[in-house]
Amino acid sequence: IHPFDDPLVIAGQGTIGMEICKQTTGKPLDAIFVCCGGGGMLAGIAAYVKRVRPSAMVIGVEAEEAAGMTTSLRAGKPVTLDSVGLFVDGAAVKTIGSETFRVCSALVDDMVTVSNDEVCAAIKDIFNDTRVIQEPAGALAVAGVKKFIERTGSRDCTFVA
Repeated sequence: IHPFDDPLVIAGQGTIGMEICKQTTGKPLDAIFVCCGGGGMLAGIAAYVKRVRPSAMVIGVEAEEAAGMTTSLRAGKPVTLDSVGLFVDGAAVKTIGSETFRVCSALVDDMVTVSNDEVCAAIKDIFNDTRVIQEPAGALAVAGVKKFIERTGSRDCTFVA
């Protein structure tokens, strides 16, 4: 079984979207930020959320040094990166999946890429907030939310990371 480019794996990852939607029923939900490596979790969450709560944006977040989905979506086809950085090793994938690309190209609203410094700042923010030390891939979504807000000037929105 492929770790991210398998329809059943993608469907399993979609249960994360189901949990988010259940926990935000009757509450505003403007966007969900999702860590992206090979694209399985992003594809699964997007597939569920866009079916159940289509007004909520689904935004993928990648490390600048491993932006395979962002590069592929811009190219209109899956692209193999020459190399990937290893700081965000849990999401360091040179070639995204063909099935994840198909789903993400149809359903994902936006992609955000973040630097290693932005990931480190997110790790620190998470620690200061929860006293949990997050591994870099786990901090991607928080780093992406921060960058998205900075880039768009979003205010009074409900974001999930």
